[in-house]
Amino acid sequence: MKIRVVEMKEDRATILLEDATPALANALRRSIMSEVPVMAVDEVIFFINTTDFIDEYIAHRLAMIPLRTDPKLYKISGDVFVTLKLDKTAEEDITVYSGDLESSDPLVIPVSSRIPIVTMRKGQRLKLEAIARLGRGKQHAKWQPVSGLRYSYLPIYEFDSSVVKLSDCEKCELEKLEGSWYRLNDPTKCPICASQLEKMVNRGEPGVRVRWDDKRIIIGFESNGQLPPFRIITMAAEELVKKFEEFESKFTSAIEAMKKSS
Repeated sequence: MKIRVVEMKEDRATILLEDATPALANALRRSIMSEVPVMAVDEVIFFINTTDFIDEYIAHRLAMIPLRTDPKLYKISGDVFVTLKLDKTAEEDITVYSGDLESSDPLVIPVSSRIPIVTMRKGQRLKLEAIARLGRGKQHAKWQPVSGLRYSYLPIYEFDSSVVKLSDCEKCELEKLEGSWYRLNDPTKCPICASQLEKMVNRGEPGVRVRWDDKRIIIGFESNGQLPPFRIITMAAEELVKKFEEFESKFTSAIEAMKKSS
């Protein structure tokens, strides 16, 4: 199997797996979504709430705010938590944002300071303490580190150059077919042309067709901001390895036990 990084940015990543099976790609997908631990608000203690919103509503909003996760927290055993405090009195009609939360750990903060939590009218007060803990996506969606996670076979587009004008693109690696037809073997190298061909296929326009390369699988996602994409992929792969090692160990022990009892 070969892996090629198509895109690796601060907030998103795309990788291409060659000679891989859908089963492997799906295992990686599930591990990314379910097994990478990140921080999220898990408990909220309300001291004063005279806003128009009930405690449960505000607690839910707080839980879904992505929090940057300090890698050092993974080295701590037991219950790992950080507290975020909020004490706001409205002197006029205001909106309380994620940036108003005060964290006990300067490295564990909301990924954006402009996520709205609640609106307050003049004279209202909100005082609370939120407890954020390490968790995994398999426990609750608030601990999922990614969104928009997708994978599929790599599309291979073929087009008639008399209808579709892509043959002059310098980025496209085109293969000449019969007549005026060309094949775009690797759409990841020219996303703009690939996007144009995809739209034409979806609209059912003439002069373009698509097939799927079952030997190459493309995986892409957007990070919610808790961890950088490269770390998410690395940790997801490490979790898979741990599961296989655990299975191998327990299976070997089961075989030995069976031999002794026979």
